[in-house]
Amino acid sequence: MSDSFEMSVGQNSDDQSEKKPDNNSKKKSNKWQKNPDKRFTKESLKKDWAFAGFTQPRDVFKPEYRHVFGLLVLVVNIILFFISERVGGDNVHIVHCEWDDLVPFNEYFILAYVIWYPFWIFMTLYTMCFEVPTFKRLMKFFALTYGISTITFFVWPSGHDLWPKTFPRDNFCTWLVQRIYAADMPRSILPSEHVIGAFAVVFAGADSKRFSSGLSMTLLNFTALMITASICFVKQHSLIDAVAAFPVIALGYFVCFYPERRRRKKAEKEWKA
Repeated sequence: MSDSFEMSVGQNSDDQSEKKPDNNSKKKSNKWQKNPDKRFTKESLKKDWAFAGFTQPRDVFKPEYRHVFGLLVLVVNIILFFISERVGGDNVHIVHCEWDDLVPFNEYFILAYVIWYPFWIFMTLYTMCFEVPTFKRLMKFFALTYGISTITFFVWPSGHDLWPKTFPRDNFCTWLVQRIYAADMPRSILPSEHVIGAFAVVFAGADSKRFSSGLSMTLLNFTALMITASICFVKQHSLIDAVAAFPVIALGYFVCFYPERRRRKKAEKEWKA
């Protein structure tokens, strides 16, 4: 009787040890799921490369590569933007407020202004090549927000008269301002697509796995704020244009990025439970 009882206890103990999950392996698994590889190493980037099986141009029509057609959103927007600058004739609403007169012209802010171009181009290409889900959300954001701004440009043509007649200094930044003035008409300004595009990069960075860390987000937010300030200091926009951009930005965020953030928070909460 004693021997059979001991054998039963031993068997139950063995069964429990077999059924008991390995806490260490569970932690490692959850840690891997929660903390994906955020390194900018060759191995990590190679693993995330979205075009690993891309061998010929027609491969772009395969389901795993069709996301590149999202770039058409930006192509169409650029075309429509330049068209909107040249329509409306004299029926242009001049955007101006008293605060614009209090903001001094400063040619050095042109450096922040032109950073906008590589800023959004880099994030667009990076997410397209390495973080496709974020790229899709970014293109959805551009389609929605730039769609709103483009419709506004055609329905309510806007412009400004803020350009200085003379420049206080003659230097490289002044020369760059003059080049921007020559290339970009003072039309189609409200809401500011410069501000919308800058914060699109911020949201994409927060959504990505490699730019969502504290330091990266600090740099992205700082750059976006500098770009926002620059449009007023180089007299390319009224302050009203920047303010009008934020409701559009908020709408784009809650439609395109917030649902994924909420899903991740829910998953993290369940992981900690």
